[in-house]
Amino acid sequence: MTLLKPLSPEAGVALSATGWEALVAPRSIALIGASGRASSVSFTSRLVATNEALGFGGSLYMINPKRDEIFGLKAWDNVAELAEAPDVTAINLPGEMVLDAARDAIAAGTKALMIHSGGFGERGADGEAREAELKALCAEAGVAALGPNCLGIMSLTRKASVSSFKAGKLGQGPLALISQSGSVASILMQIAQPFGASLVASTGNEAVTTAEDLMHHAIEDPDTRIIVGFVEALRRPEQLFGLAWKARAAGKPIILLKAGLTAKGGEVSRGHTGALAGSGEVYRQALAQAGIVMAEDFEELAQMVELFATLKVYPTGGRLGMLSTSGGELGNVTDLCEAAGVDLPPLSEATLATLQERLALPEDVLPRNPVDVGTGFAFAGTYEERMSGAIDAVASDPSVDIVTFVQGVHRDSEDMSLSLNHEICKAAAKEAGRQSKPMVFLPTQVTPPDETIAALLRGAGIPILRGIRPGLAALRALNAYMATAEAPESADTLAVSTETLSPWPDGTVPQARLFPALAAAGLPVTRSLRATDPTLSEAAVADLGRAVMKIDTPRAVHKSDIGGVALNVTQDIAAETYQRLCAALTPPVGTEPGEGVFVAEQLDGGTEFYVGAKRDATFGTVVVCGMGGRMLELMERTALLVCPFTEADALAAIDRSGAGRFLDGFRGDPVSDREALARLIVTVGRIASGFGARLETLDLNPVIVTHDRPGGCIADARLILTGDTDT
Repeated sequence: MTLLKPLSPEAGVALSATGWEALVAPRSIALIGASGRASSVSFTSRLVATNEALGFGGSLYMINPKRDEIFGLKAWDNVAELAEAPDVTAINLPGEMVLDAARDAIAAGTKALMIHSGGFGERGADGEAREAELKALCAEAGVAALGPNCLGIMSLTRKASVSSFKAGKLGQGPLALISQSGSVASILMQIAQPFGASLVASTGNEAVTTAEDLMHHAIEDPDTRIIVGFVEALRRPEQLFGLAWKARAAGKPIILLKAGLTAKGGEVSRGHTGALAGSGEVYRQALAQAGIVMAEDFEELAQMVELFATLKVYPTGGRLGMLSTSGGELGNVTDLCEAAGVDLPPLSEATLATLQERLALPEDVLPRNPVDVGTGFAFAGTYEERMSGAIDAVASDPSVDIVTFVQGVHRDSEDMSLSLNHEICKAAAKEAGRQSKPMVFLPTQVTPPDETIAALLRGAGIPILRGIRPGLAALRALNAYMATAEAPESADTLAVSTETLSPWPDGTVPQARLFPALAAAGLPVTRSLRATDPTLSEAAVADLGRAVMKIDTPRAVHKSDIGGVALNVTQDIAAETYQRLCAALTPPVGTEPGEGVFVAEQLDGGTEFYVGAKRDATFGTVVVCGMGGRMLELMERTALLVCPFTEADALAAIDRSGAGRFLDGFRGDPVSDREALARLIVTVGRIASGFGARLETLDLNPVIVTHDRPGGCIADARLILTGDTDT
């Protein structure tokens, strides 16, 4: 996947540096709606206790006119009484009281708000109106606002909490945890415990400050190395590619779990934070193109975090050299690798000979990848020495990118000196310091690892991936991430004048105008002419040769169903065909302004491909490709691309669509020029993007690949524009 560099990575960022500092490193925190109630769910008690535990060195102001003191701190009647303007003000009041409190805090000079209260976009029309007012209020004042309906933000490295989080066993570390859901933020904290976190944030409804805003600043944060997020919807999806480029340039992976990928999941997200989840398929593709690591569930997320956070060096590819002391486990794991598309390449002859010697294998026992280190027991040394020799041999093989161990990491003996697992892990840890290639443990047992063994491996930069399927998913995601490359080219659109196209009132563009416009934009189209009477149709066919004739009118969508298309038209039957086609509708074609008959050269003996484009409510223009003609409906398989994308993305989409084998000369059919076809797809994306919100649909079906036109030629096209001019 290739990552496009946008014109401005900063575009759309709404959280200023001042607002960010007020949220993560405040010198003073005010809490409007402070309560003296001590309970497991008390926002106030948690705020006070966590700041005390973190060693917060600033001022905490409790705002409650009915109390003199709260948890040993003076209680103030209102924020205006304070001797200083609080850097950040947290609001913990019923929803209908929040706006007045926000106005008071802004008037007192606060730089940021954190609104714990609910009752906004997740609560129907009244809540949506209240949320819109809050957004306008903060925009006018230039104040950041986390929430509403959120748990807040806690910075472990800056030792401040404007949240109800409890740090617990989570220490300082390289992970920035950003979640739209408060409860999921707590799950992320559990996942992050072995590594520590720089910050934890629950963003809730994101009326003002969004997850994208926090990610933008987390990328710049020197204490953050990896960003881990949970999103139900991106409020500013236009920032996605800019964020991805910025993170990639900084060497900071973004790992996301996206909820609401199905219709029912989207309904839940809407009820939870007021989020419109968007199309799951489009989200998946957008994140993949952006080089963002996407987990399908919490199990995968945990293993991806383990992998990315523990490795000291990322691999250059995804080919595994696998070792184990159990042939049975290797057989099962090999099956799962095959199903997951994880490559176990054959080892070189030199590597196999080295393994044969170092493992002291009998001549009739041949090693292979995966390597069963338990095979043959003539080896005179220790198991640690036996494993070290095998690791060195496999790691030295040029076809291996990652050395992987299918081996238990649990305590298998009370006496650690008699533990086989510990002996093997010691060998791996020592070899990790000698070898340049990363190593990973993939135990088949999902029981918690022994603490001593886990510390040994993680200290050597060796992740422990628990669960074969989620572990392989993490390895596959790492390979995809490493395959992502930046590209300096910009994502320019191709503007096509709508005046030139002159759409009919329903938005449909006449083919007689569309084909010249596509050709002018650099797309290969069939030669064509427009006929408005029998004589012109004869002349057109005389010029073009054997032709296709079809009615050009907005009154018929499926023209062939009503007899509006004729194939194999020659000059001697052109006039008669013209009259028959016009009579397919009542009143006849030509009655309405701009109608006529479209005449184009006929292409035979090729493979039909499809390219289309439409507008997605979340990400804008998306392009779809796959087999064309009737095969489009028969195969029911296409591949999607989110604009902007590159030729490399288009080539990958051709493969994903299932069209690849048909384009490679299937049963004597023409062999396509895939690079040319990919350029065609990219150009379609640029044209479609140029229409902006006016685009309803652009269908090129079929694009015919022939022996003399291996890059494809557009034989039929349809463009519908709307009256929306918001681009």
